Amino acid sequence: MRTLLWTALLGLCMNAPLLAATNGDEILGSWVTDSGESKVEIVRNGAIYSGKIVQLKEPERDGKPVHDVNNKNAALRERPLLGLEILSGFKRTSNGLWTGGTAYSPRKGEAYPAELSVTKDNTLDVKVKDGIITKHVFWTR
Repeated sequence: MRTLLWTALLGLCMNAPLLAATNGDEILGSWVTDSGESKVEIVRNGAIYSGKIVQLKEPERDGKPVHDVNNKNAALRERPLLGLEILSGFKRTSNGLWTGGTAYSPRKGEAYPAELSVTKDNTLDVKVKDGIITKHVFWTR
């Protein structure tokens, strides 16, 4: 009986990294965007995943913080980019994707429906949909 218990416990310990990697939290943490211009921190609040800009390559212009100047909504153009939430509303699905959220592009000033996934080589695939066009961008750790 003791041998069986130890064997089961050892099996659980050996599979712990695998279990942790599939619980949805593998997306959490800092990701460098495809352009290398910023770093985004992804967090989870309950079942919802979101991400905000925590680092910018050039956080200031003319001695002032960079703002969301391209936003389609003129009332939001004074928001600083540093600290801005650009991923919001994502939920983990049973097939290893995060869906139902949006990705905001400060360059274009618009939010797009998006889907997130972590690839085998540990990059974040941000799949953005703009009408019938789908674009993949890859972020790294």
